[in-house]
Amino acid sequence: MTTDNTAETTTGTGSRARASRRSILGSIAAAGALVSLPTGVVGRQDDAAGDLETVAEFEPPALPENLTIDEQGTAYLSMGPSGEIRAVDSEGNQSSVATIETGEQGLLLGSTVLDGVLYAANGSGEPETHGIWRVDLDAGEPERIASLSPDEAMPNGVITDPTTSDALLVSDHLGGAIWRVTTDGEAEPWVSDPLLEPDMEAETPVGADGLAVHPDGDVYVDNLNAGSVMRVPIADDGSAGQVEQVVQDEGLIGADGMTIDEEGAVYVAVNAANEVVRITDDQEIETVVGGDPLDFPAGVHFGTTEETMTSLYIANFAYGTFLEDETAAEPSLARIDVGTAGYVPETAAETTGATDEHDGADDGRSENETNETTGNE
Repeated sequence: MTTDNTAETTTGTGSRARASRRSILGSIAAAGALVSLPTGVVGRQDDAAGDLETVAEFEPPALPENLTIDEQGTAYLSMGPSGEIRAVDSEGNQSSVATIETGEQGLLLGSTVLDGVLYAANGSGEPETHGIWRVDLDAGEPERIASLSPDEAMPNGVITDPTTSDALLVSDHLGGAIWRVTTDGEAEPWVSDPLLEPDMEAETPVGADGLAVHPDGDVYVDNLNAGSVMRVPIADDGSAGQVEQVVQDEGLIGADGMTIDEEGAVYVAVNAANEVVRITDDQEIETVVGGDPLDFPAGVHFGTTEETMTSLYIANFAYGTFLEDETAAEPSLARIDVGTAGYVPETAAETTGATDEHDGADDGRSENETNETTGNE
């Protein structure tokens, strides 16, 4: 039975103009093109992708905006404009899992897998479909479990709440907040803060986006407009502490999906710069991979199997190219070995029986958990 609980946005940002994720991303892609992508900080940009490997290629409008990976190594990709969830197994075989209605201007965004169920953020902009959806991976039937106001909230990144096994954390890039949504559909703001808000005077108003859990127990979130990464401490009772800025840099403008490795380094897909960057503990920003063949990378996630735990998977959204010429777009799932495994929160590892020997792989945009509790954006 669908539990369709309507949640009222109670963030401190007031009423916001309605803006579709699709139009926002289109504006970002167009802006990037005008300044000759990539737009990363001078001195950090690599000329070629080097060891980047293409795992799977897709035909537009199958454009992967986000990905999550289960314990068997199957990647589930949110195909933004089409609303399809596409599975790519460890052998590279593709199959369609489900399709969620995104409307004329919406996009399917972040996702995570928890106990054999996939949860996804649908930014359709339509009252009937906007919100958080679940897909039973055995049955493939999607249902909305929590609605959000399309005029006030735009759900984006999704991860499992690290303090419990029956809730999600969902970034809201329009409302400047992170929501807590239980698996039975109860939704309430977990934290709101000016650091999470979009720049409403910008052509592309996108605030809180990618989410991930750090080995120190804090939740990290990036802000696309501000080019920043924030830390949100978690209290013993699971409530959010004061939001703190970790780093801000013009090379992070366009920060989308995020994940974290077991040593605490933060990996961010910077879509407008055609880069994936790594932020070290001392706030140094390093380019992991950049330039062709990356095209508007939007999601990152670590592999989950013994063979792939140090591989960083990248959802190559190719959205700007798609808007200019559909036939020229080459969306894909790629990966690169970064030499360090992803981080899985302890509660996630306990839920799936993972051992301390492998503190696993994370996500994102949510997208940052694996072993059946994965995600980030």
